[in-house]
Amino acid sequence: MRKGTIIRNHWAGENNPTRFCIYLGTSGRYVNVLELANGKLRKGQYYKSTFKDSEKFEIVGHSKGFEIMKNDLKSLLEE
Repeated sequence: MRKGTIIRNHWAGENNPTRFCIYLGTSGRYVNVLELANGKLRKGQYYKSTFKDSEKFEIVGHSKGFEIMKNDLKSLLEE
């Protein structure tokens, strides 16, 4: 899994906005993600051991956001 991977959380119900999240990386025993709650991005965490269950956490796509941000910074450095 790489930064920007979009994950579907099957534990969250259909009306739960946090049923999708974007993978940020790991830190110790945790997986860090970005979630959308009340129209705002917030950081969330899951235990690594739980997150490995592909029946509960399914990869559904990849966000281009990190590539866009990286390219924005590169363009400023190249000026």
